[in-house]
Amino acid sequence: MSQLNDQIASVVQDTPALNGVRCIGEVTDLHQNSTALYFTLTDGDAELPCMIWANRYQKMDADLEDGTEVILEGDIDYWTEGGKIDLKPWEVIVVGDGDQAAAVERLRSELEERGWFDDEQKQRPPAFPQRVGVVTSLRGDARYDIQNAIHEQDPTVDILVKDATVQGSEAPTSIANGIHHLDRSEEVDSIIVGRGGGSDSNLQAFNTERVAEAIFTANTPVVTAIGHTDDRLIADQVADVATITPTAAGEYIVNSREEFFAGEVKPLAQQLDAAYETFQQEHEHERELAEAVDEAAASEGLPPVYYKAAIAVLLLLLLAITGLWLGVI
Repeated sequence: MSQLNDQIASVVQDTPALNGVRCIGEVTDLHQNSTALYFTLTDGDAELPCMIWANRYQKMDADLEDGTEVILEGDIDYWTEGGKIDLKPWEVIVVGDGDQAAAVERLRSELEERGWFDDEQKQRPPAFPQRVGVVTSLRGDARYDIQNAIHEQDPTVDILVKDATVQGSEAPTSIANGIHHLDRSEEVDSIIVGRGGGSDSNLQAFNTERVAEAIFTANTPVVTAIGHTDDRLIADQVADVATITPTAAGEYIVNSREEFFAGEVKPLAQQLDAAYETFQQEHEHERELAEAVDEAAASEGLPPVYYKAAIAVLLLLLLAITGLWLGVI
């Protein structure tokens, strides 16, 4: 592998067309550490990883962030240890806000004004789902992450997967159609829309009005799990529940049952236990009072039946003495 990667690096390094390249695009997935600044340059259809050493970036008159449109000039480099190609720019010219980022923000503002992000619009997924619909690619790992997360908790939950294209120009229509299809099924009581990780460009389908509308108009509660990211996609903001991973979405669906028991059933059980304990205490008190009354009555003398028996014995003795005295006996 090392020899092959060295050969590839030599080809890249010795190809004049890959040195001093100049390109324009938008910055996405920007992150940095003490060593370097990393980001992806995209034009919406294609993308290229980029890396700028930290000391070089500090000398540049450029303040980069996601959505910034830039012109880069630099060399294409091949990282032999990792087997990756990237662009190492030595010059960065900031053009302004990128068209793609600006369009997303315009749509986000418009949908917010419509109230599509309001909590009042959110539906709560059922506590006891019987059939969960999943919109994702059959070729991706997200499908199995969701399925495993659900069935590890509850194997009885039925899962219906609707295959969808989750990246590229056809993705918005494919995802929206998948949501509509599952929403029309009366047997599906919640829907998960998900895909695995990816760059901002790969996730753009989930920033479109078409997908947002499908989620917002669905009568079935929709849970999103897109790209292992936080809530920065429009689909996440419109969804009834947004989770950060496909696995988290599956766990949420089955955990809603445990939440129901914890929030509804357990407090009722505690109230019943408390009421029964109070009843037992009152019953014990009444029993003790009854016993006290009986003891008090017994302390005043023998029961009437003893007195009646004694009188009867005395009468018999009197009759016997009288009979002896009269000589009858």
